[in-house]
Amino acid sequence: MLDVQDCPSMDYYFPCGLWPPHLSTLLIGGLKKPMSEWGLQNFPTSLVSLLLYGQNSGVVSFSLFVPPSLTHLGVGCFMELESVSKGLQHLTCLQQLSFKSCPKLKDLPAETILLLLSSLHVDNCPKLEKRCDSKKGKYWPIISQIPYLHVGRSQGLG
Repeated sequence: MLDVQDCPSMDYYFPCGLWPPHLSTLLIGGLKKPMSEWGLQNFPTSLVSLLLYGQNSGVVSFSLFVPPSLTHLGVGCFMELESVSKGLQHLTCLQQLSFKSCPKLKDLPAETILLLLSSLHVDNCPKLEKRCDSKKGKYWPIISQIPYLHVGRSQGLG
């Protein structure tokens, strides 16, 4: 596991995608440059868990290109994020997806991704929570089949 967060003097760039070999879990965010200025990153192909922390990141839409081996994606504290649909279509192994404290987030990834999930956690994302509502939410017919589903506010991390 590599945890690189809250390092305001550290640059965002990892030259030529030079990551530690066999890296399986990466937690990254709160660096010198906001994630919106990172450009394309070559995440390691061994990565199975990616947790992105985006305080003051300026990111409105993700265009992430992560390895298809990813089984867990966590996204938190992206104050401007509205959509995560781009770049996730190839994640055929994704099992767990979580969003926390993304107040403007209103869209989930493509339905094909949602159908693969065993766990979806949406917390403190009011616009998305409304679209996931069990009574009249746009996403409810799709996400209601996910075995572990949490939509709403809670105290814990996921």
